[in-house]
Formats: sequence, structure tokens, C-alpha cells
Amino acid sequence: MYQSSRRFPVPIIIAFGMFVGLLLVALFTVPRLEDISPTPESRGVPSTAPIRLTFSQAMDTVSVESRISIEPHQAVRFSWEGRTLSIQPVDPWTEGSAVTVRITAGARSIRFLPMLQGHSWSFTIGASRILFLWPAEGPADLYAILPDGLDRVQLTETTLGVLDYTLNAERNRIVYAAARQDGGSDLHALDLVSGEHRLVYSCPQEVRCQTLALDPTGEILVFERYEFTVWAAGKPVLGPSQIWAIRLEEEAEAFPIGNIDHVTSNPDWSSTGWLAYYDNTLKAFALVDAVDGPTPQPFYYLPNELGLKGSWSPDGAFILLPEIVFPEIESDEREEAEGPLAFYSHLYRVDVYTGLMEDLSGGQLGRVEDASPSYSPNGEWIAFTRKYLDEDQWTLGRQLWLMRDDGAEARQLIEAPLFGFSALDWNLDSSTLVFMRSDQVDLAQPSEIWLYEIDGGEATKLVVGGYMPRWIP
Repeated sequence: MYQSSRRFPVPIIIAFGMFVGLLLVALFTVPRLEDISPTPESRGVPSTAPIRLTFSQAMDTVSVESRISIEPHQAVRFSWEGRTLSIQPVDPWTEGSAVTVRITAGARSIRFLPMLQGHSWSFTIGASRILFLWPAEGPADLYAILPDGLDRVQLTETTLGVLDYTLNAERNRIVYAAARQDGGSDLHALDLVSGEHRLVYSCPQEVRCQTLALDPTGEILVFERYEFTVWAAGKPVLGPSQIWAIRLEEEAEAFPIGNIDHVTSNPDWSSTGWLAYYDNTLKAFALVDAVDGPTPQPFYYLPNELGLKGSWSPDGAFILLPEIVFPEIESDEREEAEGPLAFYSHLYRVDVYTGLMEDLSGGQLGRVEDASPSYSPNGEWIAFTRKYLDEDQWTLGRQLWLMRDDGAEARQLIEAPLFGFSALDWNLDSSTLVFMRSDQVDLAQPSEIWLYEIDGGEATKLVVGGYMPRWIP
């Protein structure tokens, strides 16, 4: 019986092998989505959280951005850092909403290789919360709680307590100072989207870093730096403060800002990237346009006797500062006056571009102490504290007040003359204030955290023994 055998020509086998090889190479070299944030099906995501997509290789930005859709529809800003795309909502995501992100196949790398597979995932936005330190009488840690007082969560677990903290512009990242055994502190970052903790800066031995402030980009952290000194009795005490800065995303050394021979304090950033701090030596607020090592210098000084922290307007055009006011007294009246000359404090709005100052407290009010100003995020309102010094209206503690951004329509929100109000902070939609209330008769009583709804005029006690409250989305 005759049996014939057929063999494939060698060139065909070689060509087929090359095709399979090239196909495998293509499959392994096409761009892929390596990491996404927030993670799929995650809940309680901050309303200002960015969406981040990390690819396996450098991408053609236009081809990627054109293939992304988000539901519900929201205006967003795209930014790239290497292989990672960040999508930042212009306005916060709606609380309680489910956000779905889709990227279709076809997005190309810079080598023109396409993504072969699309991706889709969802996450749920959480409600706004209040961040605070607790307890006031012992080593404190950071906690978060809902406005209704429920779902209280501890965010840090430190041995010796958290000394201070700050938030980035989107309020979804915390940098806090944790106390050390030597009296110094270490600076840690907590990402409220991913939950990641990391050490960002270990202050030198016997050096304390506190009063933290992040710039609008979240890349530069400034702080008050204290070195311990020793008195004759041998007890270590904190020396004078100086403002220092460090770039968080770089392995760089911290560097001083301004004159290193001056005592400086109270750093505060504007939304435009200007840094204000108080120069105690010059009795003036210093303004720095850009912070870059080794020793950035101020370009402008605003004379100020009090040195109390103020508040930047949301657009960065104004800074609101408390300042001492001396009453206008005729020379003959001055000679007849008994005792020390009386003075009080008003809130002055300073145009940082022209230097013009305006008394928002109003010259007709007489003797009042206005302090603790806080601009609402929409720029329309200023919350502040006021204490009348005349006998008829005198109160033991500063009371909670509200006025328009030009000083008009000033009104008292809560009448509690035996208590003092401080640490005022607005939620993102400018509808509710959180603040600290302290008993001025019995100072041993723990401080309290309260909420106040502007429209409804309702005040609610939230936490006993907490302090330094801030809203987080």
C-alpha cells in the first residue's frame, strides 16, 4: 500500500514562527493599565479625590484623554507626571454618588502601540467629616467624625501624641507632627484616599517641627523649627522659632526661609503660592513669592504689632490680619487720662498687590478685640471672633461673629459670654462652620467642638475634649 507524507516547506514554518514571536512580543509590549486610584468598589472616597491611572509605559496624552469618560459628568483637569495621569475634579464630587470611570481600547503609547483592552470601574463618594485632635488632656491622636456625631474613626496611633497637622489644598492628604521621646518631632503624611502612611521628614535630634503649612501644590511643606536650649537649672526648653521648608517629593534637606537671625512664626500659604509668615524681630508679616532653596527672601513686609495668624482670601488677592488700634485722644485728654493707654484690635484687609489696608471692623465700633478671621471658600463671608471691651457689652470670652467680605452685615451668631470661640473652619460649600468652644470661667474644663449652620442658625455640640477641628471632604 502506498502512503505519501507531506511536509510544510521550511520557509512557511519560519514565517509562521516569526509571526507567532512577533505576536507574543506585541502582546507583552503593548501599553497596559498598571494601577488605578481610587480602587474599584471603594467607599467613603473624599469628594476632592483625584482619579489616578498609571500605565506600563509613557503614553500619548491626547489619545488617552480622548478615550476617558466619567459618569456622572463632571468638569475635570488633566495633568501628567511620567506614566501617571491625574484627573482632578474642578468642583468636588457629589457626596454619596457612585462615580464610574471608563477608558476605551485604542489609547496609544508614545511608540504608537495601542491598548488592546478597555477598563471600567466605580467608587463611591463619602460624606464630609470633621478632623480633630483628641484628647485635650493627654497625648492626642487624629480622629474623624461625621457631622451627625456618628462613625468616629481614629486615623493615627502614636505613642507620644500628635502635636500639630495641616491639610493640602484638596483636603485629602494630612501631614502631621508626631512627638518623639527626645522632645522633637517627626513629620508623617497620611493619604485619605489610599490610607497610606509614610514618614516625610525626621526633624534633627532635639529639634521640634510644628505649625505646619502645605503649599497649594502639596509639594512644599513649611513649618516652625524649634531647637531645645538648656537654662541654668538644667531643664531643656524650646528656643525661638524659625520658619523652615522642605520639598516632600524629593530627598532634599530642609532649608530656612528669610533671615536666619530673626525669630519667625505662623506660616500661611495663599492659593496663588505666596507664603506669609510673621517676623517677630521686625514686627511685620513677610511675603515670599516663591520658596526655593537655599534661603528664600521676602519681597514685601506688612508692619504688624500683634503677629496673630490671619486668613487669605480664596483668590489670594487679600490677607486679613488682626492689628492693634490706639484710640484717637486729644493731647489735653491724654494728660488727664489715668492709668495705661487703652488699645484694642481690629481686622484689616490688606491688598497684597497694592499694600492698601482697609479696617473691616469699622472705626465706629469703639473698643473691640477682633481676631481669628476665616474666609469662606466661596469668598463671600468672613467668620471671626469679637470681644467688646466697654462695660455695657463686655464679655469674658470672644464671641462668634460673621460679616461680608467687605465688612458689611456684621452680626453675632452665638451668644455665650462665659465661653471663648476659636479655631474657625468652613466646610467646602460655605454652609457650615466648625469651631472650638472653651469655658472661660473654669479653664480646667475640656474644650468642645461645635458646628453652626449658617442658614438655619443651629449650633450642635459634636465632641468634648477635642481641639483643632478642620473639615475634610
